[in-house]
Amino acid sequence: MDRRGDNPFNIKAAPEPAGGLGQPVVETDASTDPKTRVKTLVASSPMFVFIKGTPQRPMCGFSANTVAVMDSLDVPYRTFDVLSDEAIRSAAKEIAGWPTFPQVYFRGEFIGGNDIVTEMHANGELQAMVAGDGS
Repeated sequence: MDRRGDNPFNIKAAPEPAGGLGQPVVETDASTDPKTRVKTLVASSPMFVFIKGTPQRPMCGFSANTVAVMDSLDVPYRTFDVLSDEAIRSAAKEIAGWPTFPQVYFRGEFIGGNDIVTEMHANGELQAMVAGDGS
């Protein structure tokens, strides 16, 4: 059996993805109420997305798809990794009334999850909203 150091199966790391326009938010004030933290995060950018993972390393297919949709809009957006903070994850579900992630907000309003955002993108509604034509 050929063992190559600490990597006996010669598994290679995935290449670094090209950086999109999404910027992860990694710190919030943990001493603040989780609902207040969620509202502060959403208010931190006109386009905000709660995802599993980061834009560069999404941790589920739905988050990866939503990041791809957001990147295609060619507008900056911010994200928060809900896997990093259970309190934020629970509060975000409660505030949106939406049990799953990702969750997309535009100008402080909850738009929807991956399916809704993907459909809005496919029919041009999302692009119009971001351009200011559909608000």
